[in-house]
Amino acid sequence: MKSKKPIILLLCLLLTGCWDQHLMKNAVLVQILSYDLAGNDEMLLGVSIPIIDESSAGPQAKVKSETLSAKGHTPRDCRLKIDREVSGILDSSKNKLIMFGERMAAEGIYPPLDVVWRDARNSLGATLAVVDGKAVNLLEINPKHEPNVSEYIQDALTSAEENSVIPNQTIQTLASEMLDPGEDIVLPYLKMNNKKSAVVVGLALMNEKKYSGKLSPQDSCLLILLNNKKGKYARFTKRVNKEEKQKLKNYISFNVNNMKRKLKVHVNNGEVSVQLKLHLKVNVDEYPKGDVPKDIERLNKVLTKDLTEDAKKVISKLQQSNCDAFGIGRRLIAFHPKTWEMLDKKEYFKNVKFTTNVKVEIIKQGIVL
Repeated sequence: MKSKKPIILLLCLLLTGCWDQHLMKNAVLVQILSYDLAGNDEMLLGVSIPIIDESSAGPQAKVKSETLSAKGHTPRDCRLKIDREVSGILDSSKNKLIMFGERMAAEGIYPPLDVVWRDARNSLGATLAVVDGKAVNLLEINPKHEPNVSEYIQDALTSAEENSVIPNQTIQTLASEMLDPGEDIVLPYLKMNNKKSAVVVGLALMNEKKYSGKLSPQDSCLLILLNNKKGKYARFTKRVNKEEKQKLKNYISFNVNNMKRKLKVHVNNGEVSVQLKLHLKVNVDEYPKGDVPKDIERLNKVLTKDLTEDAKKVISKLQQSNCDAFGIGRRLIAFHPKTWEMLDKKEYFKNVKFTTNVKVEIIKQGIVL
């Protein structure tokens, strides 16, 4: 058998090698990006990069964060200026979060994201969020139990997802919704509290990719349920009594175990109406007054009435902000195209008539009777 070594050596000469390699030793990883308006037709880009604490070593090494920022006409222009300040090349392939300041979000979030979709090395798994005030200020927080700001904020967002305060979504999953004329998106709304920590305070409502309003955490949770996007938990605290002297006995806390949502769109003579029904089967987490089975029928009625009214208020806020989070326009495009052609594409959602009903059914009272 003849030796194959000459053939192998000849083939090695034809190999191209790693012509497109990106060495990690030359990269400065970006974990958070922030976009703000800076005035004079410029924007302010902030980046958070991880810094390994030299005093610690090994697998338990502590990772801190450093914030850099620069002003420019576009995100790429700002990034080039930051590149000159670091001893390496900024690499956003591991980016976890993109935050928009309130003013920047009101101008529109799509133009700053253009560079993210054009560069194949950018992370499409990053989360989008709107920040009360300037987003870059949130990069400067110094949480005591987590020195890495990006990990801290990401953990806060993960917790909010599990508790159905915000939906589970990324740049990749939002891309089609942002470009859809019949649907609007909602984003996590963050705020820096007095203790200089990041808090998820609800949802930012978007109208044609522009920030137009916000919802509180309780309203956000209810919207997530109405939109059939429940997370692991969905907890509420409601007042169901008024006569108790000890005030805590007037309240009940419960978690949604199971749910069923029905949404139907009707068109009659060009008018669009929506029937939205939500059936919640809940588990009582806390009822300081005590005897749930004895009072269960009344509690079901009170909670049904209360949450139905809350749902109507949430939908009213959506219509005031012109945020079609339910994708009613998408259903009209698919099933009623002639009606869609006649509607005002920018104001159609404000004129949709909703009939909303939330039914609450207590199925578990815990281990204490």
